[in-house]
Amino acid sequence: MNRLALLLLVPAVLRAQSGAPLSPVVVTATRVDAAIRAPATVSTLDADSLRARGITQLADALRLVPGVAVVASSSFGSQTSLFVRGGQANYVRVLLDGVPLNEPGGAIDIGALTLDNIARIEVVRGPASVLYGADAVTGVVQLISRSRDGRRASLAAETGSFGQRLVSASGASSGERLSVGADASTRTSNGILAFNNQSRTQAAGAAVHWAASAATDATLSARWQSANYHYPTESDGTVADRNAWSASERLVVAFSGRHRLGERLEAAWTLAASDHRPRSDDRPDSPADTLGFYGFRSEGTVRRRSADVRATWRSTSAHAVTVGAEASRDREQSTSLSLSQYGDDPGAFEASRQDRAVYVQALGALGARLSYQAGARLDDNSAFGTFRTARVGGAWQLSPAWRARAAVGTAFRAPSFFENFATGYVRGNPGLTPERTHSREVAVERAGRAITIGVTAYQQRFRDLIQYNARTMSPLAPNYVNVAGADADGVEADVTIATPAGGTARLLYSYTRTRVTDAGFDSGDGATFVLGAPLIRRPAHTARAEFARGVGKRAEVAVGASYTGEAQDRDYSAWPAKAVTLPARTLVDLAVNVRLSARTAAIPVHARLRGDNLTNVTYEGIHGFQAPGRALRIGLTVGQP
Repeated sequence: MNRLALLLLVPAVLRAQSGAPLSPVVVTATRVDAAIRAPATVSTLDADSLRARGITQLADALRLVPGVAVVASSSFGSQTSLFVRGGQANYVRVLLDGVPLNEPGGAIDIGALTLDNIARIEVVRGPASVLYGADAVTGVVQLISRSRDGRRASLAAETGSFGQRLVSASGASSGERLSVGADASTRTSNGILAFNNQSRTQAAGAAVHWAASAATDATLSARWQSANYHYPTESDGTVADRNAWSASERLVVAFSGRHRLGERLEAAWTLAASDHRPRSDDRPDSPADTLGFYGFRSEGTVRRRSADVRATWRSTSAHAVTVGAEASRDREQSTSLSLSQYGDDPGAFEASRQDRAVYVQALGALGARLSYQAGARLDDNSAFGTFRTARVGGAWQLSPAWRARAAVGTAFRAPSFFENFATGYVRGNPGLTPERTHSREVAVERAGRAITIGVTAYQQRFRDLIQYNARTMSPLAPNYVNVAGADADGVEADVTIATPAGGTARLLYSYTRTRVTDAGFDSGDGATFVLGAPLIRRPAHTARAEFARGVGKRAEVAVGASYTGEAQDRDYSAWPAKAVTLPARTLVDLAVNVRLSARTAAIPVHARLRGDNLTNVTYEGIHGFQAPGRALRIGLTVGQP
């Protein structure tokens, strides 16, 4: 614990919503609608406030959360990875109304996820497998749909640099018992590269909330999204391909609700279905394109079905015990074809697995000062057997404003279907076990209207990491084995101050120290895991400063600067790869929102300006892949969004 004590010298706050005190109810951290603040690291983001600042993509919103690193491979719509607290990109479970959007095994590309029909975003950092099962290793991001918005309707349009275009519509209607909301949008871009770099994302979402009685209510939500991205880059970033593209279609449906069985007992449920169809195509550019590995095609279908039921007993208003059970079934079909001068190499697999789990959680307060959260879970998976996780946390109210807390927990990531069942050039390993982690954190936080401050420090130990071994001794031997290990320690800092002039200043800082403890099969400086070296693409230092305030009676202005420190990466232009360092960078952004209509107008009209990377910094989020330069967007919204 000595290292943790030293890290506590850096202040942190556990709230991402600028200028507001800590919220007493964050459903994602506990899965219980209780007015007991969980001893967990939580940030909430209001989607309406984000949209007013021109932030319409999930990736851009998560850049405002301490401890979160978002890495886009290149242009708008490109593959975008999410690293939380230095963990792997498949260590964060992303949910939409309780439905996981991750592929089995945790992988997720957040580059095309938008904030259409979203009311708020809740980000829980730290292990959460006790409540959410596999893949919730370093955190959970939950998108919560609009379902009770009163009456509203709006149309919005936007245009900007690099051929960016946005058209969206939204509406809602609420009655005494029934509320309905829906949104739809289309986004396009020409991209930042010379050719074959256009992107298009279409999304539509709807939610219906029914209050059957004071004791029973339910919500049905659905979201469809289609994304298409063209990329001219080879595996090392060279711009040379004129016809490569990737695409996906996703449909998510959730039905959740609750029923009170008395003053103290409540039952709740979540039924969920998710269908995802990813595709990629990189055919030869011309009849003469026949050297090396010159072509690739793949297509897959991923289906996830789950049911979760839980009962919560409140012995008093200050104590709640939840017992739950979850059953899920994942199924994946995949086909691929690799074309090379050495011959064609097809691959295909079809597999499914089931998971059954039971979990229990106790949440409550002991007196006016002490609160606690404790939970345990047992998963029984048809592919890797049983796995146990647990988490215990407590908080002590030092004063009306200050609180100290601590927590320890475990979590796991299940192997992906490809790691388990791949055939062809790469062979999966059905005998893989889940990757596992042990985590602990301590914190001090202050909540108030004028200023919020706090301290958070954490340690994480990642073990049994699944590693790809290209040098198998037998062509029938699997390429994936549980061998690697790594540590990640860090500090998250977030300070929000309400200034006398009516503005809000916010400072973020994150320090993340990652270190490989077991390199497994890797050797040499260019290997993915180098013993004693940091994990790639995780900057040790990130920071952000922003200031927002009203200007006159009609305008709101926010200006920010985001710093990303150096990070390690690899240069894959030659074999073996070489270790490289991604330089530090500072990006400046600006958001202006102006009300054009009168304050009393029945149909409000707002204009907005968004500027990103205003100083036109040249940088790469991944070595060899160019990131966007200065980008400006202007938009108009008619109605209440």
